[in-house]
Parts: sequence; C-alpha cells; structure tokens
Amino acid sequence: MTDPCLELVVFKIKDKEKARLARRAAQDIARQFEGFVSWTAYESLTDENIFADVVFWKDLDCAKAASEKIMSDPTFAALLAEIDGVVTMSHYAPDRTVEAPAVAA
Repeated sequence: MTDPCLELVVFKIKDKEKARLARRAAQDIARQFEGFVSWTAYESLTDENIFADVVFWKDLDCAKAASEKIMSDPTFAALLAEIDGVVTMSHYAPDRTVEAPAVAA
C-alpha cells in the first residue's frame, strides 16, 4: 500500500482577485486528475500577496503526474500567470496524526 501524499505550495501572487479566480478554476480541473483527494486553498492573514495550497493525492506518483499536466493545461495557465514567485513546493508523507480530545457533551 502506498502512502497518501500531501503537496504544500506557498507562493506570492501578483493580483489577489485574479489569482483567487484562477485558482478556483484550477481546483475544478484538478478534481478530475487521477489520484486527486482534496485541495484546500489558503490566503495569508498577514500578507495579502501570499497564498498557500494544501493538496492531497492518493500517492506521490499521482502528485507528480498531475504536476506535468498542470504545465500544459490552459486552465492552469491563468493561475501560473498570477504567480510572482514560489516560496516553497514540497511533497510529504504522513508520520503521525494527533487529534484533539473529544469534548464531553
């Protein structure tokens, strides 16, 4: 069995509204990629020009295959055009999960 893959991308954007709309369109396309699990889009609370994406894939192979598709997909071109720089992009495998204790009713 292969581990799920977390993809974390933190990037600077040129125009917040254009980037937000382009990212939402890209999310709708990514849902169709093999191995896609989820994509949560974040916006910095302290710097309006920083976005972060947390994407879960079935495994690393699916994440890598998706990154190749992204480079040639016209829907992603609009998002890539709004990126002013990548702060970090990495793939991670889970080590351990700790959850909050259940709250007594």
